[in-house]
Amino acid sequence: MTRPTWDASEHEQTAKHDERGRDADAVAARDVIEHEPNSERRGTWLSASIVLLGAIVIGQAIAVDSATGQRWNAFLTGAALIVAGGYNYARRADRDLGSTGVAALSTIVGVWLVVSPLVMGPNSGRSAATEFSMAAMIGSGLLVVVIGSYSAVVIRKRRRNAGMRRTAVYDRRGQ
Repeated sequence: MTRPTWDASEHEQTAKHDERGRDADAVAARDVIEHEPNSERRGTWLSASIVLLGAIVIGQAIAVDSATGQRWNAFLTGAALIVAGGYNYARRADRDLGSTGVAALSTIVGVWLVVSPLVMGPNSGRSAATEFSMAAMIGSGLLVVVIGSYSAVVIRKRRRNAGMRRTAVYDRRGQ
């Protein structure tokens, strides 16, 4: 191991020293480096629209008297959209990039919303309310697919273009 090349006599005795050795939770100002890859909070409207579409899916399930299976399907998929959109909204509001996986999950849930009325079919006959419910599910699903896939592509692109996270270099010479 080599000895340092600095001379101890060059050290100023009145200089303020780092006090972290005495307090484990203390952080010096030079140790904190902000990392904000999404400083403009871009994409929050995408996540908010996913939350809104999830609320619309749940609302139409409450408003329309449909079969129990279809109602539970609407509740669960709507709740999944609200949670996924809320998670990405919180990340983007904190000046971080959203999650590509969560945006892709929203897209998959949107595909299920499009396919589920066709797979489950109307159990209680074809009425105007059932037709409206199926159209609302398919329309909401298509919007979720478009917004979720666009969001996933944009997040991936921004993550690739984001600068590397800077790390702190701490110099303890002279202490």
